[in-house]
Amino acid sequence: MAKIENNNQIQSVQSVSDARQAGLIPVGIWMELERIYDISLKDSTFQADGFISINFPKQIAANVKNLGPENPCFTFENDVERSQYSMLKYDQKVRKGERAYEKGYEFSGKFAMGDARQHRRSPFSDLHLKVIVSPICNFDYSSRKIVLVFDDEGKKLKAANVLAANLEVPIGYNFSNSSLQAQIRKWPGISYSWMVGDVVLRTSAWASFFRWIMPLLVVMAIVIIAPSLGSSYFEARIGIPSASLLTLVFLHDAYRSDLPNFPYLTYLDRLYVYAYIVCLLMFVLFVLDASHGWSNRPMLNINLPFNIKQTISFEQAVQCLCVVGLVLVATISWYV
Repeated sequence: MAKIENNNQIQSVQSVSDARQAGLIPVGIWMELERIYDISLKDSTFQADGFISINFPKQIAANVKNLGPENPCFTFENDVERSQYSMLKYDQKVRKGERAYEKGYEFSGKFAMGDARQHRRSPFSDLHLKVIVSPICNFDYSSRKIVLVFDDEGKKLKAANVLAANLEVPIGYNFSNSSLQAQIRKWPGISYSWMVGDVVLRTSAWASFFRWIMPLLVVMAIVIIAPSLGSSYFEARIGIPSASLLTLVFLHDAYRSDLPNFPYLTYLDRLYVYAYIVCLLMFVLFVLDASHGWSNRPMLNINLPFNIKQTISFEQAVQCLCVVGLVLVATISWYV
């Protein structure tokens, strides 16, 4: 990472012209991602291939001319396995005007996803894949500061469009949007300039619903309907919550097997927690039914004693509350 001396006042700018107006030395970055593959949610990593060029102004061009492909002038801050990082091609050329020297590379590497909070709405959450670039050249200057900015090479292009113009995404994901922005990383008494390329992918909402939500809803429906069974089906009534609970545990485990251990509950985790509570509530309800002899009520709800009518009304109220509770939990968990 490049150490920027005397730069407590360094600013985050997004273009070469803005950097010059702020009295900064702009190092132009052009980055294109060609392919994203081997996405691992379990390890929070992905692999990406792409191209990056760095345009150096005249003030610091002399400091980088001797750098070759084995000694690049930048690094990836979120590169996971640096031993697997490779430079596939090297190019350099001298330019006229303010852009005095350019170095270009094709790269292939394995990167960390970054923010773990992005999975909060899993399995419907967007996937943010970031490639973070920072310089490692030793720039010798005293009063002026160096910042990384997107260099459109005078073509008035948008950084986000350049980053993912020819991007190939893996099967099962759809491209949503992208951004390429300069950011400032601050430490006590010093700050650093780097570029963050962010590609947002998402899966099909309907595919996620039918794969993960639908089985949960089916099991929940069976559990909630169970109190409607007559007294002659008491053994089935008492067995439904426990069997459903076991099914939920297997479904939940299958979902969690593809994810890391988050320090929070995802959206689907919260739905499963509520489903566990409903199963336990129904089991307790049926045990109380058996202990009070309420299961001996007739098959038809005709001329029933008052206490049995109360029991039926109570069970129906519990069923309604379980449905309302599921809707509330699903809605609140989405926003909290």
